[in-house]
Amino acid sequence: MTTNATNPVGIIGSGTMGAGIAQTAATAGWTVRLFDIEQSLVHSAVESISKRFDRLVEKGQITEEQSNENKSRIHGTTDVHELVDCDLIIEAIVEDFDIKSKVLTELCELAPDSIIATNTSSLSVNELAHATGYADRIVGMHFFNPAPIMPLVEIVSGTQSAKSAVIRATLIAEAWGKTVVQASDTPGFIVNRVARPYYLESWRIVEDGLATVDLVDETLQSLGEFRMGPFMLTDLIGQDINVATTRSVWNRLGQPSRLAPSAKQESLVEKNNLGRKTGCGAYAHDDRNNIVPAILTEREELEVSERLEKAINDFCLEATCISGSMLEKYIFARVLGGIINEAMWAVTEEVASEEDIDTAMKLGTNYPLGPMEWAKRIGIDKVYNLLGALNETVTDNRFASPPLGTVSA
Repeated sequence: MTTNATNPVGIIGSGTMGAGIAQTAATAGWTVRLFDIEQSLVHSAVESISKRFDRLVEKGQITEEQSNENKSRIHGTTDVHELVDCDLIIEAIVEDFDIKSKVLTELCELAPDSIIATNTSSLSVNELAHATGYADRIVGMHFFNPAPIMPLVEIVSGTQSAKSAVIRATLIAEAWGKTVVQASDTPGFIVNRVARPYYLESWRIVEDGLATVDLVDETLQSLGEFRMGPFMLTDLIGQDINVATTRSVWNRLGQPSRLAPSAKQESLVEKNNLGRKTGCGAYAHDDRNNIVPAILTEREELEVSERLEKAINDFCLEATCISGSMLEKYIFARVLGGIINEAMWAVTEEVASEEDIDTAMKLGTNYPLGPMEWAKRIGIDKVYNLLGALNETVTDNRFASPPLGTVSA
């Protein structure tokens, strides 16, 4: 079976992600069979995709003829048997292990010649594959939301995934115009793991009383050139979703101290202060997009040792071209140092190559530089000096880094 547009692709689940993948495939010329259990869900998804194509015409991004062709490629169905001849079937349903494994098993039995991909972002591809009894045919294809716009796909190989299945899934994603990175089946894969310190160290800085949420956001946007600060971003994503991802990655990795959830962030979730969708999170939001910080902070003076001050200055001299106060440089260095450290651990544990980690973080989270690229610009010796100095200020050893020499300088 060849990986080209003559082969239909099946998608299980017509929610936001499933519909987005369907739109992506149809735009690239693939016939799509979009399945859900209720006709109303299927109809709603197809209508929503059609309206998105109409808007692209209005914006002048595609012609009306292209829009009509794209629409004609999408076929909604409530009969799963219509997916039997698909080259690839992507499962994009609720993040529930029992439900996913049941659906994946049924798909393997229904379509013996198809690659079966799961779009899971938090569950183990290995465990899902093992539960089906057809582990060689299961791969992970982690798309990012919104799928038609986000350029990245993480292809996740289980320990028993057939090389041919991984290659075919990769080729199809690339044919759809996506940039593919390869990840092993470890918690959070690349993006959801390496990005954790961006949120967690920012929350800890606030918990330490060293800065307010708006100062942290402004500093990371200024010195780090991150598009959105961590608190504004988690309010947009949903504090509950961010906490759930953190807890999943932390637990599945054996609860390393560097990835431990933030008590202050979890308290927001307990109070249902989830961000923009509830009107309050790290910030209070109104219906005019006005925001004010909603986290009260008893400020503490920053005190740094001579060693830490030198390490921060040396680190920032190469990491950023923007100047700032010692507190601002401390915030930036502590957060970026945590991100780089997590990337180094991921390389050491063979989650992915340095190049794929950098690509994933730039395309999946819009980082201005990949963490390993940033580390090499700064100088690996300066990164280790900073992490060592930061580790002297904590009691949980969370800035401990892989042995020097385990990642390329």
